[in-house]
Amino acid sequence: MNDTESSASSSDLPQQVAALQRQVFLLLVALIVVAATSVFVLWYQSRIASKELEAFRPQAVQVIQQYQKNALAIQNFEKQLVSFGTTHPAFRPILIKYGLVENPAAPAALQAP
Repeated sequence: MNDTESSASSSDLPQQVAALQRQVFLLLVALIVVAATSVFVLWYQSRIASKELEAFRPQAVQVIQQYQKNALAIQNFEKQLVSFGTTHPAFRPILIKYGLVENPAAPAALQAP
């Protein structure tokens, strides 16, 4: 009985190998199709994004130029706030809250002798 089973399985072996080769080939083709589709979608999204960026660029440049014009005034105002905070201690917590001055370390409690 082993002889007939082994002869049947040995004649079936080339068909199984051929079927596996076809399956691997079809999977590789499917992988190439999926990869090509993904590359095309990413290229298309990149193209759309670059067009939107070019359309938005003049507005962004205008905002950046306006900020650069006002940067010196902003720095002067910040200096004035800090100098005001040094003369008015009640205003100091606001400066600390917004990070304009550093929070001084809490003084260590005096130890009784």
